[in-house]
Amino acid sequence: MEQSKTAYNRRAFLKSSFLAGGGLMISFSALPGLALAEKAELLNNVADWSEITGYIKITPDNIIKILNPNPEFGQNVMTALPMILAEELDADWKKVVVEMGHHDNVKLGPQFTGGSNSVRMYWKPLREAGAAARQMLREAAAQTWSVPLEEVTTKSGMLYHEKSGKSATYGSVASKAAAIPIPKGLKLKDVKDFKIIRTSRKNVEASKILTGKPLFGLDYKYE
Repeated sequence: MEQSKTAYNRRAFLKSSFLAGGGLMISFSALPGLALAEKAELLNNVADWSEITGYIKITPDNIIKILNPNPEFGQNVMTALPMILAEELDADWKKVVVEMGHHDNVKLGPQFTGGSNSVRMYWKPLREAGAAARQMLREAAAQTWSVPLEEVTTKSGMLYHEKSGKSATYGSVASKAAAIPIPKGLKLKDVKDFKIIRTSRKNVEASKILTGKPLFGLDYKYE
């Protein structure tokens, strides 16, 4: 298992909150639009940080919504980036819904796709967001079942306690998980344990692109 060595930085750029109507949301940010000095200042004033470049939402009906920070220009980042997060979350890919991030070049930096920068930039933030959500869901299940945390396992969007035979969906404990603090010292998966990354997945935007549903550059109107 790989353990995060930058707990303070990680905690500064991960935030959790309740969803209206129930559920869990974890926001994350790589703050690509800020200079190093500005990032350091934010680290010293964590309470002042409010900007996000992406988030994960887990709803009571067990749908996992991922806000993708970078646009799709044919390199498949609308699929690749959510796969990174879903891997650490141990999510059921069939339950994952991907949404495009909001446009804000001032606060979020250039929102472009190229040079393999998207995966390099978000590799760690996405993994840590997924790992944090999974840990919080496990803790919520452990509290619900009154069992030790280490006995709660996950697989494809489900929580299990083998000794008692109990199981639950992520969505069923998401609201309870939202009250749990972002964990410290996150453990990330070993590469050998990847089940989603390095596999072939259909482009989540393909059907929308073919039917002209996404907002294209020609559709943009300057205000």
